[in-house]
Amino acid sequence: MNKDKLEFVSAIIANNEGNVLLLKRRKNLKLDPGKYDLCSGHMKEGEVPTQTMYREIGEEIGVKQEEIKKIERLGDINTPHEQLKNTTTHMYFIEINLSEEEINKRLEDIKEPEIESARYVKNINTLRNVQKYSDFMRSMYTEELEKIFRTVQGKLNHREELRIKQWEEER
Repeated sequence: MNKDKLEFVSAIIANNEGNVLLLKRRKNLKLDPGKYDLCSGHMKEGEVPTQTMYREIGEEIGVKQEEIKKIERLGDINTPHEQLKNTTTHMYFIEINLSEEEINKRLEDIKEPEIESARYVKNINTLRNVQKYSDFMRSMYTEELEKIFRTVQGKLNHREELRIKQWEEER
């Protein structure tokens, strides 16, 4: 962690069907109340980004490290949110096999919840459109973020191609 600059982590979380998880923040929060967000948070002193990501996923949506099927760092983006200027967000792609219902049930058990509810959207283009046309994800739509979305779309497309190939081979 760079002591001169605040750092965050953020994850685009997909389930085994390629749907992307959106989290709705509670309305009583100081930062972005009631807005949709990805699983994200700030790095604590002495943490590396991956540690922070595992911690945030546990704190925000109750997912344990061993439930994560895949975690991959996508890159870093500037965080031009008005209240978070000059910070960096380390972006991750994470795969889990938990349903929307399972995640929302876990939200009920979180001690100091920031997240009101979780919802899967059908694909990365829906996430991209929510980001592009609303005040979302503590960052503005930028070319850096578009590059991250394109990378994730490629991963989801590749996974779908593999599933189709496997299905065809089984027939």
